[in-house]
Amino acid sequence: MAIEVKTRLRQLREELTSPKVSQEAMARKAGISLQWYRQLESGQQQNTSWSTGNAILRALNEERQARGLADLTLDQLGLKIV
Repeated sequence: MAIEVKTRLRQLREELTSPKVSQEAMARKAGISLQWYRQLESGQQQNTSWSTGNAILRALNEERQARGLADLTLDQLGLKIV
């Protein structure tokens, strides 16, 4: 039996409902490749640059603001900024 582990980044994206936001949409909005976004969200990669982390943060916060949710900080994404 496979155990699914949800990263904080995935949890945050999945909180975005009505409408849902896909990994592809988040990657596009952040200006990064879908493959890289998936690796970060799945936990295969945790290290990323400040600029990539900040781009993901901006994309998430834009979606959160559209739904009346509070903005996040970089620390809340669960990524290791290197």
